[in-house]
Order: sequence, then C-alpha cells, then structure tokens
Amino acid sequence: MISVGDFTRAQQAAMAWWPHATLSSLGNGHIHHTYLVCLEDGASRFVLQSMNQQVFADPKTMTDQTALLLDHLAADRDYAAVLAVPELVPTSEGHLVYNDGRDVWRVWRYQEQSRVIDPFSSTQQIESAAKAFGAFQSSLKTFRPRRWSPSIPGFLQLAGYLRSYRQQLSDGAVPVELARVIDAHQDLENALDGDQSFIHGDCKINNVLFKESADQALAVIDLDTAGLGHWAWDFGDLVRSVAFSNGALELDHFVACVRGFSQGRDGFAQSLDVTALQMSRAPAYIALTLGVRFVTDHLRGDTYFRVTARGENLHRAQQQLELVGEFGRLQEDLFLAAYSQLRRQ
Repeated sequence: MISVGDFTRAQQAAMAWWPHATLSSLGNGHIHHTYLVCLEDGASRFVLQSMNQQVFADPKTMTDQTALLLDHLAADRDYAAVLAVPELVPTSEGHLVYNDGRDVWRVWRYQEQSRVIDPFSSTQQIESAAKAFGAFQSSLKTFRPRRWSPSIPGFLQLAGYLRSYRQQLSDGAVPVELARVIDAHQDLENALDGDQSFIHGDCKINNVLFKESADQALAVIDLDTAGLGHWAWDFGDLVRSVAFSNGALELDHFVACVRGFSQGRDGFAQSLDVTALQMSRAPAYIALTLGVRFVTDHLRGDTYFRVTARGENLHRAQQQLELVGEFGRLQEDLFLAAYSQLRRQ
C-alpha cells in the first residue's frame, strides 16, 4: 500500500527527470514502490521506482551493473532480434539513480504495446515465457563483467537461508506444520550446488512482458536479482510459479516449461541424465527456499517482503511449503516423460 507521503516523495523525485509529470501507482510488487509516469505530451510514459534499500543495500551499484547487463543483451543480435531490451533512463543530469536523502530512485522507459499476464491462461504463454528466460540465460553465457557484486549476497542459496531460519527460531514461534515440512526436506540443502553461471533469479511469468495482441513474450524484465547461480534455479522457479498460479503442477505445463526453456537455452545444459535430475529437483528446491525466506522474514518482523498485515508472510510460506510436498514427488521419470513427449511432437 502506497501512502500519501510515499506518493508525495515520488512526485518530488520525478522532478530529477522532468519538470512536470503525472504519476499513478503501478503494479503490486512485494519489493519496490513503482509508479507509472505520464508526461504532458501524452505520448511518453516511464516507470519510476523507489528501490527497497532493506532488500538491496547498494541500489546504485546494482543499477550500474544492470546497465552493463542491458548493454550486453542489446549487443547480442540474436537476443535483440527476438526480445526487446529494457531501457534505463538517466536523470536530467545524466545519472542512472537519484538519491533524495531518504530513497533511491530510478526510471525505466515504459514498454509500449505490452502487457503483463498474471495468471497465465494457456500453455502457449508458459512456453513463450520459458523460452524467453532460456534465451536470457543463453545470452549471458558470454557475459564477462570485470567485477560483479551480488545485489543480495547468498540469494537463492538454500543452505544460507536455512542457517538464518535456525538462528531466528529462538526469537519467535513457527507453526508446527510449517516447521515439520522444512525439517522433512532439508536434504534439498545441497541439491543444486556448483555450476555457477549468470541467471535471472526471479523467473515468474509476470516478469515477462508479452505482446499486447499475442501470447508471445516481448521482454524479460525485473533484473535486480540477476547474477551468478545454478542454471536450474531459473527453471525451478518458473515451474514453481506456474504450479502456484494454477494450484497444482500438470504434465502439459511441465512439458511447456521444459520445451520452452530448453529451446531458449539452445538445448539441454548437460547430459540428459544430469539435466533430468536437476530439472526434477529444482522446483522443490526453489519452493522450499522461498518458504524458508517467508518464515524467516516473519520472524525478523517483515523487513524484506512488503506485507499489509502481520502474519501475511506465514500465509505465503504455507502456500510455498505445500508445493514442496507436491514437488517432492517429482522424480526424474516425470522429466523423462516430458522429454519423450517432446520427441514425439
């Protein structure tokens, strides 16, 4: 919920880019405050964001690194031929961020003739989003920045989140049923170690812009969590988000994720046996990771994910941990069934 004070500060921050602009709230993200900016000419639109400094300790470095990543994507002709590359807009003084002494702001150019799909309504949408995320990873195989500081140290590393969870247990109670699920699946802690490459880090379908009049991905957005990680984390997060939106995981949805992601990434990452194991375990790994993060944030007083009421993070944790049980029953044979189905098509 954006307060009157937040909105006033946003209007003042916008003046670092334009002398006059009209603002309205945009989206319902858990992390940043986001506004749609319309200029007086009525034709130019932008996205203004106040970056959450409790989540991202160094938003300037994060934004500077994002600019490097965007430059790489734009220079990749194969990528830019099929997907639009988001554009950061500098202030009137040429800076990528504006610090008003309290908040740090940035601006993106609004992608016209686009839409966010949430929830999805077809396997075509799933496959197109999966292919876009796979293409994003494929392009970043050759991304070699001289330095890269993680925007969130330890992001998506389950072992670290479990340590933080255990440390916080003494500060508050966790519902028994949630603690039981976490304890029962700690074998996932080191399930996807090693194999570090640049990934997106937040592969949900609503982090893909679609064409306004077609079920075709237009751009991959929300790049704050991009960084080094296991390639299968992105796949697992996509499957998790699809299952969460649908209420359950269905084979045709899983097939669409496998097909799209693999095509976008130029085929399977490794041998079929290794890929099958990693792809089948990744959804449970990510769902458990997110569930543990929600519980831990509740114990810390809701400092990471934005909430409208106390207890909301526990509810979110319950939803994710319910998926862990379902994903825990995913075996390599589900992936192999999906792969066999793909070969028959």
